Amino acid sequence: MMTQAAAPAGLEAGQIDARLARYYAHLDWTKVAPVEPTIPALLAYGTAHHGDRDLLVRDDDRITYAQADARSASLAARLLRHGIGRGSRVAMLMPDGVDFLVTWLAVTRIGALAAPLSTLAAPPELAKLLRMGGAPLLIASDRVRNVNLIARIAEALALDGTDKGVASERAPHLRHIWLWHGEAPWAEPVRDRPQMPQPLVAAAEREVCPADPVTIVYTSGSTADPKGVLHSHGNFLRSSRRWAASMPFHAEDRLFADSPMFWVGGLITTLLAMMHVGGTLVGTAERGSRLVDMIEQERCTIVHVWPFLGRQIAADPHLANRDFSAIHSGSVPELLAFPPPPDAAPFGYAMGMTESAGPHSSHILTSDPDHRGAMGLGAPGMEHRIVDPETGRVLAEGERGELHLRGDTLMLGYEGRERHEVFDRDGWFATGDICTIRDGHLFFHGRRSAMIKTSGANVAPAEVEQALLALDGVAEAHVLGLPDVERGEIVGALIVAEQDREIDIPALLGELRHQIASYKVPRKLKVVTAVPTTATNKLDRRAATALLMAS
Repeated sequence: MMTQAAAPAGLEAGQIDARLARYYAHLDWTKVAPVEPTIPALLAYGTAHHGDRDLLVRDDDRITYAQADARSASLAARLLRHGIGRGSRVAMLMPDGVDFLVTWLAVTRIGALAAPLSTLAAPPELAKLLRMGGAPLLIASDRVRNVNLIARIAEALALDGTDKGVASERAPHLRHIWLWHGEAPWAEPVRDRPQMPQPLVAAAEREVCPADPVTIVYTSGSTADPKGVLHSHGNFLRSSRRWAASMPFHAEDRLFADSPMFWVGGLITTLLAMMHVGGTLVGTAERGSRLVDMIEQERCTIVHVWPFLGRQIAADPHLANRDFSAIHSGSVPELLAFPPPPDAAPFGYAMGMTESAGPHSSHILTSDPDHRGAMGLGAPGMEHRIVDPETGRVLAEGERGELHLRGDTLMLGYEGRERHEVFDRDGWFATGDICTIRDGHLFFHGRRSAMIKTSGANVAPAEVEQALLALDGVAEAHVLGLPDVERGEIVGALIVAEQDREIDIPALLGELRHQIASYKVPRKLKVVTAVPTTATNKLDRRAATALLMAS
């Protein structure tokens, strides 16, 4: 059971108001690692106290805390020999798993900046991310599921079999590519890289501090260009520590989760949260019954997955004959011996975003009807306020407006944008979320923008529209989110053809899949002679949605 403990350093007792006192009542700081908020400190603590315990199990691969420490130290020595050190940038392109974990730990433990790239990115998107990030080194794997990542890199950077190195105008700063697996004439195997002596790794680690940048996470925004969100060691460690303290995570737990580690959710709420308590993260690339096999065989104690995957698990035909006796909590009620009420969230609710390094609020289960549906109380160290987006006026309790954030896990900023473009003069960040605050509890009402969230991934309509307009024969493109039982939302599009042109929809979608990630490709697409508009000549979203839903 979670117990109340003292507030973390920096918050005196007199500063904790009634709201924070309620939040702290659900936190157990005694179970999380009492370390300086840096990756090398957390890894060293886990190795010393949980060395023989599995840190990560992914399909047929597994690695203990001690093995993760040793293998990442070996790669860190190679990075130092290559000239990568504090403040250097290293891009990463590989699926979740041991190689990802070892690479990310190696880069961050010596103070370099990790830039994990989405394995869902199509070649043009990948080229854009590599160009934006400016990393001189990319560490990659050969494939993810049935996708050849080596071929995707070659297409993104226009490299061919005659290239003996990397020199591409599409990513002018990139000079070296290291491969964990596979080979290419323009790449070097990770295993062949020379190392510096291990004492230099320890010396580099001693220079890492909480203020140092740790990772840049790329996320779709309300515009067509991706945004690079820059975070520090302190941001990541404070956010994951808070989450671990508020969740039913302990050293004996084996958490099954499906959040990709190239996004904040996978790093903060699963990997780092488990490292804080000495637990094990379990995952798989499989789906269907083989996924459920993994949960059962690995004796997972917590299952935390997106709703669409939870429904797949619940539909497993052999579910009733499986042994899930180890599971004590999670987001799939069918796996629990004592499931929560139908209108309750098994973990409580939380609200977060990439820019806040994950959850900036959380809400433990409550029977209080006044707070039902709330996204939680503001996390300690974070501040919320509601602002009228048109006038900038700070709104009163219960008034609906845009949520602004400030606090100790808020991002350092956006890549390539000046501070005044991102934060106001007092350090507040406008989230784009429409919310209200009642009795300190945050309630979410939607987004200012038309961002689409499908199966947990964000899709910017403007990005898909630009990709459609670049295709031959398309004169207009209008993209919007459509409700979907399985995925929450799916991407839909209305297009208008150029005069006297006919659109072959299957061929168009096939071409589009070469330009953008598969989850961004519209699942419903309709060709119309004209789109419905309002009296002010703007897209009539309600009518457009009805057209697509009827198709």
